[in-house]
Amino acid sequence: MEDYEDLIIVQLSDAQMALAIELMEMVFSLEQNIPSSYLPVKFLPQKSWGAFHKQKLIALATAWWEGNIWHWGRYAVAPDWRGKGIGKKLAEQSIKELLDDGVNEIHIDARDITVSLLSKLGAKIIGETFDFYGNVTPMRLTNQDFVNR
Repeated sequence: MEDYEDLIIVQLSDAQMALAIELMEMVFSLEQNIPSSYLPVKFLPQKSWGAFHKQKLIALATAWWEGNIWHWGRYAVAPDWRGKGIGKKLAEQSIKELLDDGVNEIHIDARDITVSLLSKLGAKIIGETFDFYGNVTPMRLTNQDFVNR
C-alpha cells in the first residue's frame, strides 16, 4: 500500500455531515441507484466516521441505534480510493470504537463486496441474502467475536 501519511480516520462532527452525504450520493445514488432520500440515517443516536486524505473525505461508515440494536453501514469508499486498504482500516477502527464504547452486538446488512471483509473482522452471516438495490446479506458482529477473530 502506498504511504498515506496524510490519511486520518476520525469520528465526524455535525458540521462534516454535508461531506458525508455528498460521498453517499456519489457511491450509493450514482453507482447503485439507491434513492438519495434513503441515504442520511434518520435514527438517533448515531455516529459516523470518515477517512480523510489531505482534508478530503474519501471513505465513510455510520452506526445507528434502531430496533433496540446498533447497526453499522452506510459504508462507502470513493471510487479512486478503492483497493488500497483504506476501507478496511476505516471498518476496523469504526467498529472497534463502537465496541469500545460498550456496544456488545452490531447488526450489518452487508453488500456482497463487504461480506468477506466483515467475516475477517469476526462477523457472522445470520440470514438469507436479499435484494435491496443489489444483494445484501444480514450479519451480526459481537464484541467477543471481534476480539477473538
